[in-house]
Amino acid sequence: MVGMTRHDEDRSDAPDGPAETSGPAEARGYPAKRQAIMDAAADVFLREGYPRASVDAIAAAAGVSKQTVYNHFGDKDNLLVTVALAIQDEVLERQQALLDAAFPDFERLRDPARLRAELIDLTTGWVGMIMSERLSALRFLVFSEADHHPELFKRWMDNGPRRIQPKLGELLVRLARAGLLDVPPELAAEPERLAHQLTGAATYEIQNSVTFAKYRGAPDNGDTRALIANGVDFFLRAYGLRPA
Repeated sequence: MVGMTRHDEDRSDAPDGPAETSGPAEARGYPAKRQAIMDAAADVFLREGYPRASVDAIAAAAGVSKQTVYNHFGDKDNLLVTVALAIQDEVLERQQALLDAAFPDFERLRDPARLRAELIDLTTGWVGMIMSERLSALRFLVFSEADHHPELFKRWMDNGPRRIQPKLGELLVRLARAGLLDVPPELAAEPERLAHQLTGAATYEIQNSVTFAKYRGAPDNGDTRALIANGVDFFLRAYGLRPA
């Protein structure tokens, strides 16, 4: 794969023997077998890290031969990329669904308490996704491998944050255009930056808490929701409408 420079797995992971042939029964099981390999690879990569994860271990966990893994994915590098982007795509789909369902009635948001509550709901759902245990572990893996797998890191950023964060920002800009937020024109022209200000304010204290092992997994308890509410309040102090 272009951009991948390290070959740290031992040669026991190299393909051995002729490629397996696919008969009608195997062809029917192709998607299920491929998914089984990806599920097993995700577990092994996230548990062992990329350098220690072996194709032998992945094949054993998937219940297939090592050669079958190579037949489907070519090599361990490509398997890592495929798995990382697939997990990321699942989260992106949920994030898009969250955005699609947000703020169904702009008119009721003219009540400042309702606007605050719905912003907290949206931000809590968003933060819960990006800080889930599985995605956090994958993010750590991708970032830790960035020097050795720069193409994976670039695709991760392009496929995830650079793709979905502007959509959150565009939703906030719509609130501003509806007269529900007071956002300067120059910032409205940079929706991604606006989104970062909301999510950054909401996650700062949580990230510190995770660092010090106070919280684990997705932020779904009352204490964490309160931290998110603090971040939303900070955002609204900057961009909420001022009383007449």
